[in-house]
Amino acid sequence: MMGQRAVFLDLNGTLVLPVKPCSLSELTLIEGADKAIARLSRAGFLCPIVTVQSRIAKGTFSMEEFHQWFHNFATRLRSGGAEIVGPYVCPHGFDEPCACKKPSTVLYELAAHEHAVDLQRSFVIGDSADDVHAAHRFGGQGCLVQTGWASDPREVERAGRSASFVAISLDDAVSWVLTRPEGPSGRQAEMPS
Repeated sequence: MMGQRAVFLDLNGTLVLPVKPCSLSELTLIEGADKAIARLSRAGFLCPIVTVQSRIAKGTFSMEEFHQWFHNFATRLRSGGAEIVGPYVCPHGFDEPCACKKPSTVLYELAAHEHAVDLQRSFVIGDSADDVHAAHRFGGQGCLVQTGWASDPREVERAGRSASFVAISLDDAVSWVLTRPEGPSGRQAEMPS
């Protein structure tokens, strides 16, 4: 029996901005992100949030404060039909060695274990090369969205062939995911027209 299909979503730069907040109160939903997630929810995809929150290591906010913010965020999304699970958080600094920082697959595998996800039939949507590299590593497909870090062409270049698709927006990325076949498929990169 095949497991659940998931679309793993990055947070900062993919669903909310800014990428590097000075406080949690600065985080603002990117226009249309809630509607895009709702489309995935209606299509039966599980949407785990996998995020690096290096500001926790810096002391900008605590893990507990982040979890409270996330709970409120998920509740607001749910009221519009967008269901997210998690968060699966790497709290370490970018220069700090750890096992959970993207492109490591540890957090994706944890979410997959907890929700019976079939990783090879799943996707990652994120704004960094590390997001799509992680998808490539666990055998899924990665979609790079050109918000946040990937608004810089160098990040798109860094993603290389690990990106199965490069989208101009989250809505564009979701449209692409919803047209993919049920089973694992190739990773030929497609650029938005």
